[in-house]
Amino acid sequence: MRSFLYFFAGFMVCLAGFMPPVQAQLSDRLWLGGYAEYPGMQQFELHFEGDKATVQASTLAFNFESTVAVATTPERQLLFYSNGCAVANREHGIMPNGEGLNPGPLHALVCPEKGYIVPQGAMALQVPGQSKRYYLLHLGAEYEPRRKLALGPLYFSEIDMSLQNGLGDVVSKNNVLLGGELAGFTAVRHGNGRDWWILAPHLNGQWEMLLLTPVGFVTQPPQMPPPGVLPCEHYGQMAVSPDGNRVVLWGDCKILLLDFDRCTGQLSPFWQHSPERSWINGGGAAFERSGRFLYLSEHNTLYRLDLETVWLDTVRVSYGLPNLSAPGNTFHHLQTGPNGIIYGNLPSRAEAFHAIAKPEMQNVINLPFNPRGLQLPGENVRTLPHFPNFQVLDLPGSACDTLGISTALSPEPQQPFKLWPNPTMGQIQLESSFPVSAYRVMDAYGRVVLTASPRTATPSLTINLSHLPTGMYFIEATGDGKRLLERVSRM
Repeated sequence: MRSFLYFFAGFMVCLAGFMPPVQAQLSDRLWLGGYAEYPGMQQFELHFEGDKATVQASTLAFNFESTVAVATTPERQLLFYSNGCAVANREHGIMPNGEGLNPGPLHALVCPEKGYIVPQGAMALQVPGQSKRYYLLHLGAEYEPRRKLALGPLYFSEIDMSLQNGLGDVVSKNNVLLGGELAGFTAVRHGNGRDWWILAPHLNGQWEMLLLTPVGFVTQPPQMPPPGVLPCEHYGQMAVSPDGNRVVLWGDCKILLLDFDRCTGQLSPFWQHSPERSWINGGGAAFERSGRFLYLSEHNTLYRLDLETVWLDTVRVSYGLPNLSAPGNTFHHLQTGPNGIIYGNLPSRAEAFHAIAKPEMQNVINLPFNPRGLQLPGENVRTLPHFPNFQVLDLPGSACDTLGISTALSPEPQQPFKLWPNPTMGQIQLESSFPVSAYRVMDAYGRVVLTASPRTATPSLTINLSHLPTGMYFIEATGDGKRLLERVSRM
């Protein structure tokens, strides 16, 4: 039976110290890829700064074929990356214990020379509340004669960037999160602005749900497919709307678009469509930045769904339609860049990405689609990054917006208040640098379990936690226009 909680190493570190109101973030502003089959062939780095995208030739630690994950700071400083076979540090060396991801016959077939071959097969997330610890989610696979590739299990490996003089170390790897045959996975920020929902549909249509919190992965009840939604035989890309409120999954038999509640994790049907032609690997999907238009691709056709009118247009085809043809250019998956351009890879080797320069434009006929519009210095083999939306944070005004994540608390950094004893058996003493006029206590999932106000604002007060179950809590104190947050362990 799957464990209810996966605790990460160094849990006690999580219980001490100050957690800033705005979480440190990863970024999607550096893309890596390329397949250097022969000496002298080049790989690439794609850097985004503002609306500008710059391609640089590079020599990376390994090849990429479909699977890639990249972790960088908001300033595009590289932390680590993976091709699904191994993890490399920012100096392009393999991390200690960084080899041997996704064990099994497929790993033996494609690693280390080629790179893992699962599209959207890896993603890097920061452990909530920890600035140096990261999870690499990665999707294993097996060869299956009829479907060619059977996906699963979903693993996580833990990376500690405080080790090896800041170059990082893989401290645990290939921990099974979800078993069974999956259709893919993605991540969406919880409405509290801190935690992450992990969504992983099974091949049979059931959706598995996990919540990544400061205490690890918490299993949520699975959700059955809506009535009338039948499972497909193959699945392609998953994508999440810019606000995190919709999720799309394209299978070979249908495109399924679901509404998603970032507070409760509840999925509900919005739209589904059976395409006229079935692309065996499913298709690609990407929302443009305003969230109105959803772009969808299959082998020979690029579509666009207007979510306001729920109208599906054909944007481009490989051949046969006046004004819409882009001869010789097939489509695979799509990814919206930080500059707002939607990039598409090809289902074969190519030294370019397709580019949709203004995907928010309403006139489909005049849409600036540039086949192979972004040139690369070397071959790319069906590789596009799999990022969540790091920019979406809390849901202001919602019941789950309890942590003050997006609130500018003060112009200067503040020292945390003191809590002792911590851990505590019950009563705890609070000492603050400002008069506290109100405080509240939240559990590890952001739910408010206690709210109180002293008769007069005071920098020193006693809080009684003896009625609460053992576990980790957050104490938020406000006053004098300031708000600070501190963790405490109830023993």
